[in-house]
Amino acid sequence: MAQEQTTGERNPGGRNAAALFRWLNEHRLDLAILVALAAVAGSVRLPMLAEIPAGLHGDEAWTGIDAVRVLEEGWIGPYVTSALGQASGPIYVAAPFVGLFGETVFSIRLAGAVMGIATVLVAYLAFRVMFDRTVAVFGAVLLAVGVWHLHYSRLAFPVIAWPLLEVLTLLFLFLAIKSGRWLHYALAGLFAGAGVYTYNAYPVFALPVALFVGWIALGLALARERRAELLRRYAARVALMAGVALLAALPLILYVTDSSNEYFNHQQTISLFEQSEWQEAGTWDRAELLKDKAWDFYRAAFWSGDPDEADGAGQQAMVDRVSLVLLIAGVFVLLVRWRRPASVAVLLLVLLVPLGTFVTIQGTYRQTLGVVPFLALLAAIPLALWWQQSARFVPRLRYASYAVIVGVVGLISFLNLSFYFDDFPDSELARTTFSPELTETVEFITDLPDGGVVYFYSDRWSFDYEVIRYLAADRAGEDRSTVFGEFSLEPDPSQNVAYVFMDPYKERLSDAATRFPGGREVDGGGSYLAYLLPRSQAPAPTPTAVSAAEAMRQRDVARMQDLEEIQQTIAVYTAEGNALPNTNGDLQSLCVFRELDAGCELLEVLDQLPEDPLGDAGVNGYFYVSDGATYSVYAQRETDAFPACDEHPEFLRQFDALLCVKGP
Repeated sequence: MAQEQTTGERNPGGRNAAALFRWLNEHRLDLAILVALAAVAGSVRLPMLAEIPAGLHGDEAWTGIDAVRVLEEGWIGPYVTSALGQASGPIYVAAPFVGLFGETVFSIRLAGAVMGIATVLVAYLAFRVMFDRTVAVFGAVLLAVGVWHLHYSRLAFPVIAWPLLEVLTLLFLFLAIKSGRWLHYALAGLFAGAGVYTYNAYPVFALPVALFVGWIALGLALARERRAELLRRYAARVALMAGVALLAALPLILYVTDSSNEYFNHQQTISLFEQSEWQEAGTWDRAELLKDKAWDFYRAAFWSGDPDEADGAGQQAMVDRVSLVLLIAGVFVLLVRWRRPASVAVLLLVLLVPLGTFVTIQGTYRQTLGVVPFLALLAAIPLALWWQQSARFVPRLRYASYAVIVGVVGLISFLNLSFYFDDFPDSELARTTFSPELTETVEFITDLPDGGVVYFYSDRWSFDYEVIRYLAADRAGEDRSTVFGEFSLEPDPSQNVAYVFMDPYKERLSDAATRFPGGREVDGGGSYLAYLLPRSQAPAPTPTAVSAAEAMRQRDVARMQDLEEIQQTIAVYTAEGNALPNTNGDLQSLCVFRELDAGCELLEVLDQLPEDPLGDAGVNGYFYVSDGATYSVYAQRETDAFPACDEHPEFLRQFDALLCVKGP
C-alpha cells in the first residue's frame, strides 16, 4: 500500500492525464457540438472577409490605425477619440491580427470574425447552463446564421465584442447561482466589468443584470427556511461580483471622470435628451418621442428595415419572418415559466437592452446588438420544445417531425444567408457605406513601387482619409483636387509621379498624358484612372507652380477670412434677437449634421456657412462651442502666418495648432 502511494506520488502526470481523459469522455458530446458550431459559425464568417462587403468603412480603418498604435506604443488607454470616441478593448484584440497579417482589410475584419465565432461558442455554453443542451444547440445555430450578428461579425467595428462579454457574464453568473462558488461570482464580475471596454452602449446591460440579481435575492428573502443565512451568503458573493466588476472597469471610470478627456462629447452628440425637440417638449410630448423611438426600432429591426449608411445594416429587417414567429412563441413560453431564473433573465434582457436606441438618434442596430443572442435564444425555445416532444412520438412520426424542425432551421439559414451573400453585396447601401472604389484605388496605390509620390484627385476623399492612412500608410502623396488642395498637374521632376484620378477628375488623365508624354496609363476598372510618369519624363517645375508651403499659407488666409465671416454672421444672428447657438459647452462641428449641430442655426441669416479649404468638414472643418453666453470657433492652423489659438480642446488634438475667434 505504501509502495503504491509512493509510486502514485512519483507519477502525478499519469493521474492528471487520467483525470483529463475522464473529463473529455464525460463532456465528449458537448465538445463535439462546440466543434460543429465553430465550423458552422466559421463557414459564414471567414470566407471572402475582404470581399463581402467590398470596400472598407472609415471607422473600420480607425480600428486598424489604432491597432497599429497598440503595436508601436503598447498601452493606448481604455478609450480612444477616433471614430468620434470608442472604447479600446477590441482594438487590443485586433492588434495581433494586424501584426500577423499586415495592414489589410482582411486582418482587421478577421479579428471581428474571431470574436463573432467565439460569441457563438460561449452562447452555447451559457444557454446550456441556463436551460439545457437542446435549447443551447438551437440558440447557438440561430445566432450563427442570423444576419444581424453575422453582419457585424464580418466588419471591423468594435461593437462585435459587446455580445461576447454579455454571454461570458451570463455563463459564469448562472454557474455561480447553481454552484454558489466564489470563483464563479468573481469571474461573472470580471467579464461584466470588462464589458465597458467593448462599446459605448454596453452599460445598459448592467440594468437587466442588476434587476435579475435582485430578483434572485427576493426569492431567497421569501424562502421558508434558512432565509437569513441564504441571504447573507448570497449578498457576500454578489458584493464580490460587484467589487470585481468595478475593479475591472476602473481604468475607464477614471478616464470618464477626468473632464479634460471630454468623454461625454460623443454621447451628448447622439443623445435624444440633448436635442432641442426633447428639451422644448413637455412631459406628454417627451413620452410620445420615446414611444416613436421604440416603434421605429421594432419596425425597422423586425419588419421593414431602415438602411443605416453608417454601418450598412438595415437593408431589410434584421430578423427574418420565421424567426420572428418563433421568438414571439418563445416569449409566451418564458412568460408561462416566469418563476424560472433563466426565464426572468432572458425576458429582462430582451426588454431592457434595446433601451440604448430609444434614447439616442443614430446607430439603431449597433446600439441594440447586445440583444441579438437573446433573440436567438427566444427563437430556439419553441424549436427545442418541439424537438423534445417529438421524442415521444412513434418512430415514423418522430423522424418526420425531426425533419420538419431541421427544415425550419434550414429555411431560416437560407433566408439570412442568401440575402447577405447574394443580395446585400450588390446593393446601393453596401456600395455607399463601404466605398469599394476607394479601397480598390488604395490597393493600387499600395502596390506602386517605393520612392515615388502620389497626386490624388478626388472630391469625396482626401489623401489623409482614414482608409488611405491605414492601407497605404507608407505612401507619400498630396491632394491635388479643388476640394482638398490646389488643383495642379505640374509634376515634381525629382520623383516618380503617380497621378490617381477618381470622379470627377478622370477626364483629366488625357490632359496629363498630353502635357507630359512618356508615362503609362492605368485603367482601374471604373474605380480610378492613373497615369504613371517616370522621373526622367517630368519637366522642370514652371514658375507659376505653387509650393506646398505657399498652398498651406493660402489655406490659413482663407480660414481666417472664414472665421471672421462666421463671427460677423453670429453678430447679425444675435442682433436680430436670437440667442447664441448653444452647445452646452460641448465642442461640435459647425454645421455638418443639420439635426445635431447648434451652429446650423446660423443658416437663418446666411445661405451657406464657410467650409474649410481642405473640405471633409467632419474632419478638417470648423468647430463651434458655446455655453450660451460666450462662443469660440476653431479651425486647424497649418502655418505661422497667424497666431495660434491659446486654447486647444482635447477633441482637436489631431491638429498641431488651431486658429480661433471668440465672442461676444
